[in-house]
Amino acid sequence: MSNLISTITDFIARQRWLGWFWTLLILVACTWPGKDIPAAPIMGFDKIVHSSLFMVWIILFLLAYPQKTRMLVLLGMAYGLGLEFYQQLLPFDRTFDWWDAVADAVGVILGLGIKTMVLDRYRQRLY
Repeated sequence: MSNLISTITDFIARQRWLGWFWTLLILVACTWPGKDIPAAPIMGFDKIVHSSLFMVWIILFLLAYPQKTRMLVLLGMAYGLGLEFYQQLLPFDRTFDWWDAVADAVGVILGLGIKTMVLDRYRQRLY
């Protein structure tokens, strides 16, 4: 199992395009008309989705660019906030939501914590 996790994280670290592809997927998801998105199964589900998207985003980029942690954290938060301004400009039913931007930032912080406290510590024990 430990070999598998190490192999997967090493693979992701070498595939820098994955972070950029995920960035594009987030943009597409945030551009999608709201009326075409199914209703949330529980209250606040939208915020869980936002946090999850940005948690994966930061983990992908931190694995690919481990020396750029501070810049990536700030960039992730800025990207989330920028997407909210972008949604406000769309001609259909997407709007700016501060709580979405907060959820994006929370996802970035959670992803940083997972990468630092779980993946990095786990990988250190392997070597």
